[in-house]
Amino acid sequence: MRQLPKAVALGEFLSKVQPMAPPAPDKTPGQRSRMRRHHRDNRPPAQVPGQGGHVGERRMPEVEIRVFDYTQDDLRERDVADGAQCLAFEGSDSPAWIRVTGLHDTPRIHSLLETYHIHPLVQDDVLNTNQSPKVEDFGDYLFITVKLLALRGDDPENRIDLQHIAIILTPRVLISFQEAPSAVFDPVVNRLRQGKGLLRRQGPDYLAWALLDALLDHYLVVLDGLEEDVSRLDEALTLTNAPVDLHQIHHLRVRTTFIYRTIRPIREVAVALQHTESELLSEKLTPFLRDLYDHAWHAIESAEHLREAVSGIREYHQAVLSQRMNEIMKVLAAISTIFLPLSFLAGVYGMNFEHMPELKVPWAYPALWGVFLTVGLGMYGYFRRRRWL
Repeated sequence: MRQLPKAVALGEFLSKVQPMAPPAPDKTPGQRSRMRRHHRDNRPPAQVPGQGGHVGERRMPEVEIRVFDYTQDDLRERDVADGAQCLAFEGSDSPAWIRVTGLHDTPRIHSLLETYHIHPLVQDDVLNTNQSPKVEDFGDYLFITVKLLALRGDDPENRIDLQHIAIILTPRVLISFQEAPSAVFDPVVNRLRQGKGLLRRQGPDYLAWALLDALLDHYLVVLDGLEEDVSRLDEALTLTNAPVDLHQIHHLRVRTTFIYRTIRPIREVAVALQHTESELLSEKLTPFLRDLYDHAWHAIESAEHLREAVSGIREYHQAVLSQRMNEIMKVLAAISTIFLPLSFLAGVYGMNFEHMPELKVPWAYPALWGVFLTVGLGMYGYFRRRRWL
């Protein structure tokens, strides 16, 4: 058995929270399950490699396997059922793309991968949606795992689509796996069908770059949408009567942290591809891999900037609340200070002593009110001059 190479160290996919509001009580169990971000691995420990089951949720009725066999002048595509039909359909010399959508049918996935002699440990990683992004070089093929991020719909509680993407690159065939249909790779499919650009004139390594580039572009789309949310919240905080509370800021902070931790490992993937010595990546691909790294770096910087911006908004919101509380306490303290000497005078003349000369003077009562008004207004004027009120 071939010894496994040392994997390229990547960042961890640490987020266990969904970047959205908690599910409402009227949500069904199925809807609540789609809001969880980290899936439990219910497989038994110490399992035989290559016999692992699917870790994640079933996101489509049936697994779809579609083969694209292409040359510079021709494209053939067909839906197939298993690896044997893939071998029978795709040509022996032309590049081919086997696109697998859905990961829950483990027997079909294992059968397909065994047809192309993929290592059992790689088969387990393909089916494990909790697998961290990484690049592994097995000599005769490259194994790449990344995370897909895309926007879906306008529902704020379910607007981010996160998927586990696995790519296996061989000298002539590229096999890609994704959990559910997504429009992220549609531009690549359209270019392949229409024969535009270099896609049909290059090998499967260029196709792998095109898929990763499309995935990175959607990272930026998600970040642009998140930046709009951050800007709206920032503008709302500048309004005096804006309905902004810490709950909104907390959920935005959770989303930005989640997206940052999802995007961060893509830089290591780009670095590993750019510096790999694998012969599966031609020298013509070097400029494109360099551009992929630049896009990855830009996405990570944007995600980090948004995370810092949300932290700044949270600190500003807390400072505003603290300032308002200080203003309230200052007013209450001033009122208490004004009434302190009045309470003292009222307490003195409220004592039940028999010999108090002022009680028998006819004008004592209005005189005491005059003292009350003089002391109260005098202290109020003093506080106003000192700008304490």
